Formats: sequence, C-alpha cells, structure tokens
Amino acid sequence: MDPNNPIHELLVRVEDLIDALEVRGIASEIFLGLCKELEECLKLLPTEEILQKEADDDMRSRFMVMVERIKRLENFAGAQSGIMSSLSTYIDNPDK
Repeated sequence: MDPNNPIHELLVRVEDLIDALEVRGIASEIFLGLCKELEECLKLLPTEEILQKEADDDMRSRFMVMVERIKRLENFAGAQSGIMSSLSTYIDNPDK
C-alpha cells in the first residue's frame, strides 16, 4: 500500500485514534473528543472502495480489523455507561 495514498493516511489516523481510545482510564471528555474525531475520519473513508474485490488486500484487511476494534470499543463504552447509570441510581437515591 502506498503510504502517500490518502486512504492509507486516513486508515493510519483511524488506527491511531482507536489506539488512543483503547487506553483505559482516560478522562471522559478526552474519550468523547477522540470519538468525535474518529467519527469524522470514518465519514471520510471510502468504505465501498476499500471493500471492492480490486482493492488492496492489505487495505481491506486493515479495515476489517478496525471494524472489529470499533465494535469492541462500542461494547466497552456501553458497559461503562451502564455501570455509570447504575451508580447514578445509588447516588441519586442512597436508600436503595
């Protein structure tokens, strides 16, 4: 894959953002900012072009790995949100 290819540059940026999001213990505002930037980068990715049969195998493979990593991040974020919602119940009503 050509490192000067704009798709390659976007894939690298998305991978970097996912790496940053996978770090545990980062502040929620930083997590949110990284998520927003990731969303913007994902909007720019030409997914149909990447998934075409003629596309570079390395590019397609990297993209599929990124999709799996994003799914794991979504599960983690959902679990964390659920934990926080449960804790809020106890904070709001300590008699529970």
